[in-house]
Amino acid sequence: MKTYIIIFLAVFLLIGCREEVVFDLPVEDPQLVIEAELTDTEGPHTVRLSLTQDYFSDAPPPPVTEALVIISDNKGHADTLEQIEPGLYVTDSLEGVIGRSYTLHIEWNGNVYEDTGTLLEEAVIDSLNYRYFEANPIFEEGYYIFFFGRLPADRNNYFRFKVYENDSLYNDRTDFLLQNNSEPPVPDTLANIRFSYPFGNSDTVRIEMYTLEKEMYQYYLELVTLLFNDGGLFSPPPQNPVSTITNLTDPDNPPLGYFQVASVTTGTIIIREEEEE
Repeated sequence: MKTYIIIFLAVFLLIGCREEVVFDLPVEDPQLVIEAELTDTEGPHTVRLSLTQDYFSDAPPPPVTEALVIISDNKGHADTLEQIEPGLYVTDSLEGVIGRSYTLHIEWNGNVYEDTGTLLEEAVIDSLNYRYFEANPIFEEGYYIFFFGRLPADRNNYFRFKVYENDSLYNDRTDFLLQNNSEPPVPDTLANIRFSYPFGNSDTVRIEMYTLEKEMYQYYLELVTLLFNDGGLFSPPPQNPVSTITNLTDPDNPPLGYFQVASVTTGTIIIREEEEE
């Protein structure tokens, strides 16, 4: 009986000694965040600039204004972007052309930032179709889209898929749909790929397939790892994705963000119940 009393008292004392721990996180200087995208589709192409916030801040990221933003290609064309709202800069007439290289140049707060990317040959979407599935332990009931496509001739590319339902983009952390075809044996086609979204009758579904450079693909992988980091005991320390952009003025102080140069191909299908396959 004495043993049980001792154990009870020990547990009681442990419970009684709990204290609230408040972490005193250091306040870091704001970092520049760059979100820049250029494709072979009709522009304007966009660059969004903002600053990081303190960890516990609920305020939106402060936009960066009064920056000089230029995108140029290796054929001598250059476009100085216009700021159409605080922090959002857009191209005027610059076109994305397959095979050309593009340089992003930003001057702000005494620093110069640059990155270069090449528009790779796009993949080909041969067809989209759909099939109806009953509910099961893995998937909900509904119509599911299947993708069939052909890869670029070099067959050494990286891809991201975006899925839209009635013009609404699936944009949660689970919606970074990435495909790596660089490991041998490298296929020349992608066939019968099912997207894990259930759709209903009359839904319009659009699939966008972006052909990425390896650095951009790696950035997305690191971003997904960060988004799924729950801070648990067995999770690695949270770390921002390594930026694809260099601070030429101060290389030890790189920005956050990316310059995505990617070709894109699009396929659209409308689900018709009477045409179920």
